[in-house]
Amino acid sequence: MQIELEADELATAEDCFGDLAPWQAMLDRCAVLFTDMDEGSSVGFVPRSGSGIQPGKHVAGLVDSHGDVPMMKWTAHGSGMNAGLMPYRGFQEARVDLLFVADDAALEAMRASLAGDSLSLIKRLIRQGHIMFFVLRTKFELQDAGYEEFLDTLGLAFLGACR
Repeated sequence: MQIELEADELATAEDCFGDLAPWQAMLDRCAVLFTDMDEGSSVGFVPRSGSGIQPGKHVAGLVDSHGDVPMMKWTAHGSGMNAGLMPYRGFQEARVDLLFVADDAALEAMRASLAGDSLSLIKRLIRQGHIMFFVLRTKFELQDAGYEEFLDTLGLAFLGACR
């Protein structure tokens, strides 16, 4: 279920993520990575600023946001992913399987790369520490939901070397 954003929240979301059409085009080009995912599987991206999530800090005690921080949510459908915007109400209320928390430089770089190989850029930004990555499901839930190819593409092997 996607929640509509208020006008001021939409402006903030556009500042962070820009227009959704290029994001959707990128997801459509990469659809093969998502075809094995269960319907409704989802990935969220939030800006680090305002989220309360900082490198090296424990996230269990974070106070929930009041919805003034946007989240871009990619939700699996039968043959790919749909991009949408919704308020980020906190780590515990994100209702996504994976949460990516990006600093301002990473958000800008991702927007600039949408016509190219954005997933390779996201992989580099994670390795450089510009994007933090949180897994909100167990390894087995992610495997059952079909995340293996997507996570491997990002260099985030979660099944280990022995399968």
